[in-house]
Amino acid sequence: MAGEFMSLKTIIRISIKYVLTSKGSTLLVSLIALLGVILSVCAILLTMGVFAGFQHALKEKILSTSPHIVISITSDENIKEYEEKLSLTEGIKRAYPVVLYQGILSKDDSLQSVSVKGMRPSDMLQKKRFLVEGSFKGGLLIGKGLADIMGIKVGQEITLVSPVGRSTPFGFLPKVGHFRVDGIFQTGTFDQDYLTVLMSMSSATEFFGSQWQLYGFEVYLQDPYKAQEIKKQIEKELGTNVIVRSWIDLNKPLFNALQLEKVGIFFVLLLMVIVASFNITSLLFMKVKEKTRDIAIFRTFGMKKKEVAMIFLFQGMTIGVFGSLCGLLLSLLGGYLINEYKLVRVPADVYLMDHVPVFFEVSDVFITIMGAFFLSLIASLLPAYRASKTSIVEILRNE
Repeated sequence: MAGEFMSLKTIIRISIKYVLTSKGSTLLVSLIALLGVILSVCAILLTMGVFAGFQHALKEKILSTSPHIVISITSDENIKEYEEKLSLTEGIKRAYPVVLYQGILSKDDSLQSVSVKGMRPSDMLQKKRFLVEGSFKGGLLIGKGLADIMGIKVGQEITLVSPVGRSTPFGFLPKVGHFRVDGIFQTGTFDQDYLTVLMSMSSATEFFGSQWQLYGFEVYLQDPYKAQEIKKQIEKELGTNVIVRSWIDLNKPLFNALQLEKVGIFFVLLLMVIVASFNITSLLFMKVKEKTRDIAIFRTFGMKKKEVAMIFLFQGMTIGVFGSLCGLLLSLLGGYLINEYKLVRVPADVYLMDHVPVFFEVSDVFITIMGAFFLSLIASLLPAYRASKTSIVEILRNE
């Protein structure tokens, strides 16, 4: 008989039986403890899923509208050589040479400071997926936000002013040019839609001159998430006359802030699991008091103190495991409904998306489930210790 009681299988069977056969107030506390674990795990996973989904969607939006690597050349020497080296670099899908100027856009009485990006006509055609009106025919392409602010329509002529003017007998005069608007594009990013004008590189150089603000390359990769590795390779191949920045570098403050906020919210929600673990502690203390007669019988037949403690430890772990798994399933269902019906709506002009998807990361799920298991175990230790220290003599005397 003692050998049977010492069997781990028997201890687990008794633990589960005690959980399932709760009655009265003990049953109510059991349900509260179980529901607490389910809701807390579900809340943590859904919240982490929304944060991860927002980060994932934001990264995809950035990668679809912005270059994966930006190369700024500090010297105008060996530009052709740089382009050849980039074309041979493994992992690069394509590289566009760009030249950047600062100018002032004018229409009627409206003035707006803009960045004028000069590109080769063939490269500008690659941007046609962002066009919402018109097409490129050699004129300008402007962002939709800029067009809305200044009331610019496709086909209209606008005035572009270069801050680098020319000296005349009458003093310094800014250079003014008139250009036709061929199209309006929309990427969903503020700096491009509200502050950027695209034009052919030859037209930009002819109008602004050779004193460009920046000359470099916009690089697109086959795998954007290898940007840091390819960045180091580019720096090694092109030398010291270039500044190379990946999309990760350019957006690091944003993603660091989001990650910090995610961690903070996780620990706040973890308090829900701690509260649920208190319910498990209360339940097991009630169980110890309710099952004192059973404990005496088990001890009489040879069960050791540590085996008595394991019975109540397994009870707490049973609630933690079952509650965590139910919480996981409930969060998966909630995530499916949120994604399917786009329940988490956000302003598209602020967040670059009209809804936030739920994306469950394996690390978040693992840490949450393991945390719930660990807290359930910790909550069971004191009641289990109390049960193991119960005196057989006192129990039998009271009976």
